[in-house]
Amino acid sequence: MLGSDAECAGQQLSSLGAEVAVPILSENHLIGFLLAGPKLSGDAYFTDDIELLATLANQAAIAVNNAQLYGQVVLANQYIENILRTMDSGVITVDANGQVAVANTTAEHLTGLPRSTLTSLTIDTLPDPIASQLKATLSDGQPRLQVETTLPSDSNRLLPIVSSTSALRDEHGAIHGALIVFSDLSNIKALESEKRRAERLAAFGTLVSGIAHEIKNPLVAIRTFAELLPERFTDTEFREDFSKVVVNEIDRIDDLVARLRGLSVPSPQTGGPIDICESIIDTLVLLRGQLEQARITVHRELEDPAPHVAIDAAQVKQLFLNLFINAIEAMGPGGVLTVRVGRRITPSGNWVVAEVSDTGPGIPEAIRAHIFDPFFTTKPRGSGLGLAICRGITDAHRGILRVESNRSGSGTTIVVEFPVSTATPTVIEEQALRS
Repeated sequence: MLGSDAECAGQQLSSLGAEVAVPILSENHLIGFLLAGPKLSGDAYFTDDIELLATLANQAAIAVNNAQLYGQVVLANQYIENILRTMDSGVITVDANGQVAVANTTAEHLTGLPRSTLTSLTIDTLPDPIASQLKATLSDGQPRLQVETTLPSDSNRLLPIVSSTSALRDEHGAIHGALIVFSDLSNIKALESEKRRAERLAAFGTLVSGIAHEIKNPLVAIRTFAELLPERFTDTEFREDFSKVVVNEIDRIDDLVARLRGLSVPSPQTGGPIDICESIIDTLVLLRGQLEQARITVHRELEDPAPHVAIDAAQVKQLFLNLFINAIEAMGPGGVLTVRVGRRITPSGNWVVAEVSDTGPGIPEAIRAHIFDPFFTTKPRGSGLGLAICRGITDAHRGILRVESNRSGSGTTIVVEFPVSTATPTVIEEQALRS
């Protein structure tokens, strides 16, 4: 401090009636002064007095620092409380003993329990599935992410929710609690239901339009010949041609009806699981002549031992027959048909994955979403029912059907997935399936 500054400071202290000023420091930062006036005895301040005042200044610094920290904690708690209160998702936390520590307003609304009740509960008395998910995470420390389930609500209905859990850990990584965040899916499920309804109506409209078109064409031909028949009845050649046309057009209508029946896939028949690779091989045998005529090479990459699927044998052959015919028709002479079968392991279970790839021109991105729609086709003579029937079969057996572009940039891959059967077929079931 410069001399003039010290003189000025001394004058200020004198004006305050202070003889001693002890600095108050917090983490080496000056936050104030402790001032002492003249002693009542009139004596001067000695070293012991200054040390006592320094101790008091240190205690004052601690008190000020604690007050500041407390204020920061209060502000932080208010900030967190505001976040929890304005969240659209329910939040519940439990400590290491399973006692509920935090529950926000949305959790109160979704569970139908007051916050005062929620925060007095333990993990064992929380409603499921909240309790079971928190227990699992508290036990193994593993998160459960985006789990869709239902929660009993106060209106005696099951509320669809999606939830995620996470372990709460200290600075050493030890688990000292668990957190669950869950959201109401009612609006999303309602929108999904409305979307499915709109899609069904659109598909029904397409179906009706397609049926009308497919039936009208044969009827036009039959009517034309029928109108000419009275005046040309004596023409033997005309009558023979008329008979052929009528039979052919009726066959077309009959074939259409058969394909339409295929769209309405019956429930999967009960019975032992089947060897999906064997079904694929049998289907390829049926198409051997067509494959040889088109000079198409078949590459098979089938898992051994083959995975088994609980699916109707006739329907799975129909599925792959349609997929193979679709691939053959998409390729020119000399193409390559590749069939792969493997497994995919997921948290929800194991899946059999079958891929049917061709070397045709591929499917444009703009129409890829519609190839499984009834009557949608890009082929001049196609009915647009083959892949729609495949979708019906996979849906009926809880399977997945999707289309992918080949890595080479040309051709198409249709992927079929079915849940792996947990049962093992008996010898009798195997013999029945083989026959």
